Amino acid sequence: MKRLIISLAIIAVIIAVGAVALYTVGQENDRLYGHIEAVISAYESGEGVEEKIAELKSFFEKSYVRALGAFVDDSFLAELSESINRLGPMYGSDCDEFLAECESARTEAQRIFLAESPRLYRIL
Repeated sequence: MKRLIISLAIIAVIIAVGAVALYTVGQENDRLYGHIEAVISAYESGEGVEEKIAELKSFFEKSYVRALGAFVDDSFLAELSESINRLGPMYGSDCDEFLAECESARTEAQRIFLAESPRLYRIL
């Protein structure tokens, strides 16, 4: 009987940690999407783009990576970091693909969320 209780407790802890991780990733992604939207809006209006890019980088490095570092694979964070770090040079060189890179960053963040989401095919 003790083994059953211990087993159920371990499973409950695993489920709780997974739920906390998924909630954290969702919340941080929502905040990241807000920063990306601010960059896109600034780019479309033509004012304050460099400041918004700096705010996005600061948020990513100080908040996003710290919050998700325990849950998310480093390769996902590295790919998102590359996408975010390209924004400054792309804007500085007046690249036509700036908005596409913003969308790429958003897609990478969505991929992180989907990678953390529980799926039946991952269990089987």
